Amino acid sequence: MTSSTTLPSMNRRSLFCALGAFVLASCNNVDNFEIPIDAEAKIPAATILDELIGPLAFWGLDTIDLTQELDNQGVTKDDVDSVHVKSFSLTIKAPAGQTFDFIESISFSVETEGQPKAIVAKLDPVPKGQTTIELVTEATLDLAPYVIAPRMSMTASVKGKRPLQETTVIADVVFDVDVNVAGC
Repeated sequence: MTSSTTLPSMNRRSLFCALGAFVLASCNNVDNFEIPIDAEAKIPAATILDELIGPLAFWGLDTIDLTQELDNQGVTKDDVDSVHVKSFSLTIKAPAGQTFDFIESISFSVETEGQPKAIVAKLDPVPKGQTTIELVTEATLDLAPYVIAPRMSMTASVKGKRPLQETTVIADVVFDVDVNVAGC
């Protein structure tokens, strides 16, 4: 006596749907990765003649080339589908006890040749008494055209007054990179 087991059509359909959902979920993890960038800026102490802050340069954001980070993930710039800023924070490294009270508002813009300058993160107003601040990122801004360019740069625009002491600020930026992967 031979027995044969067949799945009812409803169970087969459920199995295929579950398998398809699993494959799609797996691709989401395979074709996205994060690239963290750290940068530093020194803000000179205030003088009688020079109190207002304008553009602020962060060493490490002035020229950004993600080629090496992409290579480390086994992809090239041609594989990039989209790039978004996932998070953007600023932390005071020195002097101890310094807060961001000297800054009223801050924004960071990205630029590269052939693309319009665009704001990627901002905070207005900057909360008082904080040594670390989280900027609001422009979630819909796709940075892929900037990332695939030979280089891109980010600049800060600050409204406020210079601090009483030289202040070192660390910027932590996390890029979420989506790449095309065969089969996903």
